[in-house]
Amino acid sequence: MNKLIYGIFAALIGFNCSAAESAQDYKCYIKSSYGNEYIVFFKWKDKNVRRHMAALPATQLTDRMNKKYFVKTVDECITMDKEFVSTTAKKLDLQTLR
Repeated sequence: MNKLIYGIFAALIGFNCSAAESAQDYKCYIKSSYGNEYIVFFKWKDKNVRRHMAALPATQLTDRMNKKYFVKTVDECITMDKEFVSTTAKKLDLQTLR
């Protein structure tokens, strides 16, 4: 009986920890294989941001005109409430629809 209670307690603690670790919105300044630059949006958990950023190059995405492109480089990824460092990314961010 005690093992069952400890098991339920451990499961509840694990559930609370994972619930507290919610995903956050990110915006990334990328360059495509065609030479175009984009601001793209993602929802990632904080602990996985670096892994997701590293996986983006060579990923195929689709722009607003349904044109497919491959990500060539990822210059910056930041949370939605922050500003990009690059002036080019800042200008593009102002022009990009959310």
